[in-house]
Amino acid sequence: MITPTEGPYVRCTTKRALRGAGVGVLVLSLALTGCQSKKNKKKHRGSSSTSHSRTVGGSTGTGSRGTGSTGGGSLSGAQDAQDVLPAADTMPAALRTVTEGASSRAKAPTNCKEPSAKCRNAVAHGDVGYSSTDHGEGARFEVIVYRNARAASKAFRAWDSNVRNRTSALQVLKAPTYDAGSVTFQYKAAARAHTQETVILQGSYIGILDYRSDANSARAGASTTLTGLTRMYAERLRQVAADETPTASAAGVEVA
Repeated sequence: MITPTEGPYVRCTTKRALRGAGVGVLVLSLALTGCQSKKNKKKHRGSSSTSHSRTVGGSTGTGSRGTGSTGGGSLSGAQDAQDVLPAADTMPAALRTVTEGASSRAKAPTNCKEPSAKCRNAVAHGDVGYSSTDHGEGARFEVIVYRNARAASKAFRAWDSNVRNRTSALQVLKAPTYDAGSVTFQYKAAARAHTQETVILQGSYIGILDYRSDANSARAGASTTLTGLTRMYAERLRQVAADETPTASAAGVEVA
């Protein structure tokens, strides 16, 4: 039998002086009940402090990455961005000179212009750049990872609208449509007249591909090289969104 001065209830009972057997039993009963109540309250507080799941980047998504209503957080998003970016051996032989080493970051892009909404709810991004040996052609891949597919879709709609409404600066080109949505355009300014760009929406990702060549092919539509590179990039986005290892390659694409 545990006496009032033994065990876990010692602090609750040592201050009481028990007088008589009947009073002693009553006081002991009250003391034990009070201590047990305090213990239960303490235990309850301890369990409630760990009842919320740990979140990364403000999200607790549990579904397949890039496709559900709750996408990956900033740390997992940075890894996804790294996976999407094509390695040198997946590029055409004539476009394997690295001009920007592949990198990914657990934060939104620092350049949020054209349109500014492209950085809203972004949790990570990455980029890599290649050129030909004589630097006549070049390709730059960028990926932005959003909090979820809804945020990515909203950013793409703003992007698409911005491209189609800036008729004085941009020309929308005829090109295949990729994944959930895409838009391909060319700049009209002389400084960027040889650059074509495709923006692709896939799940909670937006992929951006800039292709620069010596030829101004706006009137002829998207260049065949850009089309080949975009097809590869769209497939890599799809593979990562489906939680697959990205294997898509453009090694066989000819650089015109």
